[in-house]
This record gives sequence, C-alpha cells and structure tokens, in this order.
Amino acid sequence: MGFGFEMKESFSGSYYRLDEPLRDHAIRISLRLGVDGMRRFLRERKVAAEGTVHAEKLAEREPEGVPTFGALTMKLFDEKRIPYDLTFEGDDGRVYRLRGQRDFFMHDAVDSLTMLPASLYDDANVEIGRALLRFDPKTELPALLRSFRPRVRVARLSSGARSSRGKA
Repeated sequence: MGFGFEMKESFSGSYYRLDEPLRDHAIRISLRLGVDGMRRFLRERKVAAEGTVHAEKLAEREPEGVPTFGALTMKLFDEKRIPYDLTFEGDDGRVYRLRGQRDFFMHDAVDSLTMLPASLYDDANVEIGRALLRFDPKTELPALLRSFRPRVRVARLSSGARSSRGKA
C-alpha cells in the first residue's frame, strides 16, 4: 500500500521565440500533480505532472491546450528551487519540451515562488524560446489548496501469488 497525494496548479504568461525576440505569444499551463508513494517521494522528490499546454503559434490546435506530461522535482528545502520538465506535441507534429524552475528567495518569497521562468526546446533539444509564467497567488493558491487530495494506492497481488495462497 502506498500513500501519496495529488493537486492541481495553473500558470499563464508569455513566451517569445529566439528567432523572433520582439514578439510575445501567450502561453498557459494547467497541471495535475501526483505522488503515488511517500517513501519514494521523500527519497527522489519527484512529482509526476500531466495536463495541458496552450502556446500561441506552437501548440494551440485544442482550445483547452494539448496534452503534456513530465515531472517536477521538489528541491525547495535543500536547493531552494523547483525544476519543471514537461513534454508536449506541437501543432506541427514535433515534440517540444518546456524546462524551467521556480527559485525561492527569502527576501521575496511570494514573487519568487509564483514565477516560473522557462525555456522551450524542439525535438533536436535546441532552445527555441523563452517563457515567463506566473501563478497568481490570490486566485490560484486557494484553488491549489482546494485541489489537494490524499491518495492511497493498494498493491495488487499477481495471479501466481493469489493462487499459491489458496493452496496452503
């Protein structure tokens, strides 16, 4: 049996392509974050992430956004940062990655944890753009707290284990 949790968070902001640095495009990310085992989480500090990305001129074929998945790593207490690594398919059929991190600064605690500077990479792992996403604490923090749910994962016995138990 594994204990864990899940919650939802959303960011919005803008990005620019490196080949067009004076033109901003809107970007929005909605994620469901989940941990299935607390022991593993305490050891690896990885949180699975899945949700949607909507990026103007890059991934906007779905009004709500295209599916994305990846992880974030909770390095807040020892390294004072939370790195994100997300993958999604663009409208052109290519796979893109968004990598960024929230950094924690004691002198600016609220702003530092509500901003996610990130870079966008193409399928050749070449940086193609830079983004600045924000988490609005007035609206998003209450929604994040309301979305928090504990999870219990029950280990399933394999069919061989079940049948051997009945033979004793």
